[in-house]
Amino acid sequence: MEIIISSIISGFISGLSLGLTGSGGSILAVPLLVYLVGLDPHLAVGTSLVAVGITAIIGLLLHLRQGNVLFKIGFVMAIPSILGIYIGSYLNKAVEGPILLVLFAFLMIVMGIKMMKESENKVISPDTDKEKTDFGRILVLGFVVGIASGFFGVGGGFLIVPALTIGAGLKMHKAVGTSLFVIVLNGFAGLISYELQGRPVDIPITLLFVIGGFVGNFIGTHVANSLSCKELKRVFALIVVIVAFYLIAINLPKVI
Repeated sequence: MEIIISSIISGFISGLSLGLTGSGGSILAVPLLVYLVGLDPHLAVGTSLVAVGITAIIGLLLHLRQGNVLFKIGFVMAIPSILGIYIGSYLNKAVEGPILLVLFAFLMIVMGIKMMKESENKVISPDTDKEKTDFGRILVLGFVVGIASGFFGVGGGFLIVPALTIGAGLKMHKAVGTSLFVIVLNGFAGLISYELQGRPVDIPITLLFVIGGFVGNFIGTHVANSLSCKELKRVFALIVVIVAFYLIAINLPKVI
């Protein structure tokens, strides 16, 4: 019962942060699965990748209704991303748990700083998307995102969205919608990748995490409408950085 409750709470926290800030919910999934649910770091990475992919479906459906999902560009990014996921998940098993968590913590710090900068700078989207899409750049960025997703167990939205705005010249709402499509594909690709490698993904905990994630995402989305997005991103970024330093403090001595 304790594992059931902690799995649902972990999903709820991750989904809530995703709904409140629009990004970054997956970055908390691995620490929550390790320290709240009690999973091994490697098992947590695989479980997180699949759970985040499934959780992203609800956001994908909402953006699909609004016409924000560009399937052609999404597939172009997803194909090399799926290859990168297999390579990233393969490299992941060669790294010891404490080292993996320290590396993950540094990724969290980078993301936290990025979110703080986003909250300070107002990004102005162009009125129209660029006429010419750099598919070569999208392929390369998709591969890099896939490796990061497979290695760290994150959906990669905070990497995919900038890649789509830079490589495809998409406006933010279309980049977010298309990124959710890629995240969903990456989640299922991660599940297949782990199965092919004979590595476990905790399906029961994944489903419990997703249930909590759906509820948290729904509440967070509605609450966000009445709060300042700028302040929310700052608070969330600060939480991410604090958790990152906690991971470093706990695991770096084990590495040394």
